[in-house]
Amino acid sequence: MRAVYLTVKYITIVGTFLQGFFEHLSCRMYDVLIEHELIKKRGTAFGVCFFPFLFNLLIGLILTAAGSVNIFYLGEFFMSADSKVPNFPNFLFLWVGISCLTNLFPQIEDALTLKEQIYGKGKSNLFVKIIAAPIFAVLYVGSYLQSVGLTLVTSVVFSLFMPSILGTFIPQLYNAIAG
Repeated sequence: MRAVYLTVKYITIVGTFLQGFFEHLSCRMYDVLIEHELIKKRGTAFGVCFFPFLFNLLIGLILTAAGSVNIFYLGEFFMSADSKVPNFPNFLFLWVGISCLTNLFPQIEDALTLKEQIYGKGKSNLFVKIIAAPIFAVLYVGSYLQSVGLTLVTSVVFSLFMPSILGTFIPQLYNAIAG
């Protein structure tokens, strides 16, 4: 499994670097000296796990939308109808978007630290545990899927369906705003 994990990390090198950059920024923001040290505060553990996820998600959604709509929906594979030169910007947007979506989740150790900080004995009240449950579930399951390399498959499948998803919701949003 380690070979699959490393292969996926090399294929999605841009998302890997962005995830590392956002983790480093989060650690600096919360005064964590070493990225994977034991975090003692609940808010710090949440921030170190959630904010890199959020930033990679936003970048990944924007770039995947730019690439997948042009390639899969509009069919802009080539620069013009006459030439056979591939439309490199669209493929680049798609690859970087998939790369960011593949590297969304924290390491399993960070997700388990977050679990211990929120759900440990006497750590949080019931309201915080209920509110944090869906976020923790997504982060934990995603970190496990990322450790076995399955997030690449889910990101590619999502990019294939993204034009249909956008085509379903954007006209309704436009009609609601335009009134």
